[in-house]
Amino acid sequence: MLDLSRKLTDELVLGDDVYPLNIAFNKVLKVVELINDSDIEDIYKPYLAIQIFTGVDFTSKLSPEEATAIFKMIFEEHVRIIPVKDTTPVLDLAGNTIKSKIRSQSQSEDGERLFSLKYDAEYIYASFLQAYGIDLMDAQNSLHWKKFNALLNGLPSDTKFAEVLKIRAYKPQKGDSKKYKESMKELKKEYALPKEFDY
Repeated sequence: MLDLSRKLTDELVLGDDVYPLNIAFNKVLKVVELINDSDIEDIYKPYLAIQIFTGVDFTSKLSPEEATAIFKMIFEEHVRIIPVKDTTPVLDLAGNTIKSKIRSQSQSEDGERLFSLKYDAEYIYASFLQAYGIDLMDAQNSLHWKKFNALLNGLPSDTKFAEVLKIRAYKPQKGDSKKYKESMKELKKEYALPKEFDY
């Protein structure tokens, strides 16, 4: 969660040594991809992940257990990947529950995942450019993961990514015409995620 009362200062403190952490969105995605890569032996993954965030090779400085513990700590304290199903209510100024356009649609009512940061990358890229004028390719290594998530959650409903989520989340409603239902069925097929995906 983004805390507007604090600066985004990410550091790894090991004894007397302090290492700046770069928690940019593309680095987080690279680490998630690394963790899901079955071609890389598990023992090396924490070392590689820490190196992605710090730019420092710790293979000779940390035991595998230490590297694993530090990697977990970095994810828990600095990355805090939002769970797929977030049940925390979003309230308006009057205290009424409202739905966040993206976060409320990360999962359908029947538990089906509605988006993938990997497979929906083009839609997310186009939507950030449309809504915020942010070119995510140019923002690599500088746009913090928490800022990225805040902007993703706030994408307007007229962006491509929000439209795709709406299509994937669609369930036939009473009063929908047969033509509309057929059209939505075809769109759901067109925009369906692969049966298995990492993130």
